[in-house]
Amino acid sequence: MRTALTAPRGFLPPLAVHLLIGLPTAVVVLCARWYLAHGHCDQGDLRRRDLDLCTYDQIENSGFVLTALVLFAGFVALLLVLFDGLGPLRTGRPLRHRLVTLPAILLPYAAYAVLAG
Repeated sequence: MRTALTAPRGFLPPLAVHLLIGLPTAVVVLCARWYLAHGHCDQGDLRRRDLDLCTYDQIENSGFVLTALVLFAGFVALLLVLFDGLGPLRTGRPLRHRLVTLPAILLPYAAYAVLAG
């Protein structure tokens, strides 16, 4: 019979891995939020008198942010496929523990949003 202390043991490794995957996921969410807000800023806005409400930094950084967004999103997707998809198939373990802790990838971003505003 499992006690209260040994019951969560099966959930701790996947939780730790999903928290670590949450770090690049936080970067993806931050880049996506920035790009949704300022991604329309491009070199064509320099010819406009009001700059289309864009700053010069936003015009310069939109390409960098889009590149970071694509690279980090691909990295996160690769990590999730390797850990949550291929890992259980290769070892024959059930997916239950990994799928239950999957929302933990958003906890680092949630912590940033709460602490930094």
